[in-house]
Amino acid sequence: MKLDDITVEIRPRSPWEAMDLGLRVYQQYWKAIYLPWLALLIPLFIVFNTLLFEALWVVPILLWWLKPLYDRLVLHILSRSLFGEIPDTRASLRALPGAMKNGLFLQLTLFRLDPSRSFRLPVMQLEGLQGKKRGHRMRVLHARGSTPAFWLTITCLHIELALNIALFGLIYLLMPQDIGLGVLSPFFEDVPPWWADLMSNFLYLISLSLMEPIYVASGFMLYLNRRTELEGWDIELIFRRMAQRLKALAQGGMAALLLLGLIAVEPAAQAEVHTEPLPVTESGRVIREVLSHPDFGTTHTEEQWRFSDFDWDLGEEEEKEDSWLSALSFEGLAGIIKALIILGVLGAIAYLLHRYRDAINEVATPSGKRPPPPDVVMGLDIRPESLPDDIPAEARRLWAAGEHRQAMSLLYRAMLSRLVNTHDLEINEGDTEADILRATRTLLAGERYEFLGQLTQAWQFIAYAHRPPADEGFEVLATSWARVFPEPEAGA
Repeated sequence: MKLDDITVEIRPRSPWEAMDLGLRVYQQYWKAIYLPWLALLIPLFIVFNTLLFEALWVVPILLWWLKPLYDRLVLHILSRSLFGEIPDTRASLRALPGAMKNGLFLQLTLFRLDPSRSFRLPVMQLEGLQGKKRGHRMRVLHARGSTPAFWLTITCLHIELALNIALFGLIYLLMPQDIGLGVLSPFFEDVPPWWADLMSNFLYLISLSLMEPIYVASGFMLYLNRRTELEGWDIELIFRRMAQRLKALAQGGMAALLLLGLIAVEPAAQAEVHTEPLPVTESGRVIREVLSHPDFGTTHTEEQWRFSDFDWDLGEEEEKEDSWLSALSFEGLAGIIKALIILGVLGAIAYLLHRYRDAINEVATPSGKRPPPPDVVMGLDIRPESLPDDIPAEARRLWAAGEHRQAMSLLYRAMLSRLVNTHDLEINEGDTEADILRATRTLLAGERYEFLGQLTQAWQFIAYAHRPPADEGFEVLATSWARVFPEPEAGA
């Protein structure tokens, strides 16, 4: 690296300012990053989803595990761009095999869960150190850098998860208002359809692509900031610029003036009185006299618990970063961990209670008794007293009056009422149309189940897509309803 060519201001920064600088660097060079990034990830995404079509849930795990590979591509682009050489897409992809040689296997295996991965990557990829030299280098850099790198990883992980959830929310916001949360139900089924898994994988690819380059850029700036502290890059640059200015002055004829100045001060230099150096035997006495002064005579010892940096490399402890994290006591840390464990256990219990609520209701209900049927399902009133005596006739009247949605709603909620109150179908207030179809698969057979599927599909079309069936189709449904559910008419 040539410091003279660097495009950012070199000076010591706080770790948080350095990470913020990483975001600004990402904003500056995002075009150079994303063309090779997409050229690498899109083929991998297609290959993974094609080969693992029967187990699409494995694809996001593979994409997450291979992050160290993508990070090396981003770091190669940033390390060139910051020093004035922005590589094009072809050059970046050609350089990727060379960037994979040093330490990639370790990052994909032993160090894959390293929380300071972005901070270590430049040491492995750019410095090219191995073995004991790399371990020693890591310990020196991590003495004041691993804690910010750890929190950078935790923060970016949560932002990536939030982005993924936000993309699902975006799908919900773009759907028609009448559909409701039912549009997201296929994504959370026990066995989601293939298109839901594929869409979930694509949304994860988007959130990963948005966050991972920022993570690498911030870690790279932490690394450069730490090297600035250790090696005094800012001072070195100042001296280089001073040398360049002096060189320019000398070339402009200032050398002669400097020579005259030296001749003028020569007699004064010769007139100075040269003192003899202090004898070695007297040095101890002088040192004691100096240390006896009040400025040097005060000692102060302070002890405190410090938050230990996470470090994979073994070796002697280095000086830790003096930050607010260092003031955390083990008692406070234990309290935080305890609270997190309690919240995790409560969350797991709540999930299990919700997941197996039907089985719990069956166990809690006394033998021979079943819970009362719900009055409302999906916002539809299914109480028998809310229905007219002649349901097909009332539905035809509503259809002829142009109230197509109300007519279809009557047929569908009357069907639910018959299934719940006559056929003892156990459903919950929050069940969807798909849940009801699955629940009736073993309860009904033949013509009844076929009619249930046709009526459900027609209801979904008019309720969610505002597409009513044709007049002939509605008449078939109304006629079939009277034949499939004749019990009330027979009872009358």
